[in-house]
Amino acid sequence: MSWAGGKSIGGKTGGETERRAFEVSALREVRRTMRTLFLSSNGLNERTAKLFWECIGKEPRHTKASFVPTAAIGSDSAREGIIVCLERLQSMGIAVSNILIYDLALLLSDGYKRTYSDYVEDIPVQIRLMSAEELSRYDFIAFCGGNASTLLREINRTGFSKPLKQAIENGLVYLGISAGSMVAAGNFADGLGYLSNPLIPHAERENCCQAISENGPIELSDGQVVLIRGDRRDIIC
Repeated sequence: MSWAGGKSIGGKTGGETERRAFEVSALREVRRTMRTLFLSSNGLNERTAKLFWECIGKEPRHTKASFVPTAAIGSDSAREGIIVCLERLQSMGIAVSNILIYDLALLLSDGYKRTYSDYVEDIPVQIRLMSAEELSRYDFIAFCGGNASTLLREINRTGFSKPLKQAIENGLVYLGISAGSMVAAGNFADGLGYLSNPLIPHAERENCCQAISENGPIELSDGQVVLIRGDRRDIIC
């Protein structure tokens, strides 16, 4: 997994600082009105990381992320990927105190009526379904690799897809790695459905870096990303 680190967007003075502040503000406004998803095979490279931070519109140290490790809870070798993902998020410049670990496996099922815990009113956010408004307080949400079927099962079991989709429409940036990308693509009939094409991550033979115009499978090599911005879908390298 080869995520590139983030770079500061500040460091200028005078008119340049004001101009850059205006650009950042404009980017944030665009982000609020345009769905943005980065569907990767193994994370971001230097070029795609630059695009990612342009979409975020903040310095990494001021960025808040929610991290969903649910695809990687099936075995110890998969759980190692959680360690790597967290390390990569920190290497991007995000403070660990700004990363919420949000494992969907800890949430109650959608529609379940509590019995012996019903007296508890203030449930910690880590173990309850977040609203779209709560999700939108974060700049992006990252889904790590692992078992895509496990991840999608938990998304649907908990009803997480509804607030997640609304938050994405509100400007929450989606970053998928391997399984996290597959659940947003056309791999499953009951997936998130942001891309009709099935994604094949870690492919040896890659699709060309270009706009996506067909509905066939996309073979995504490590280093490639499907970028969805609004209604536009492109393979970028």
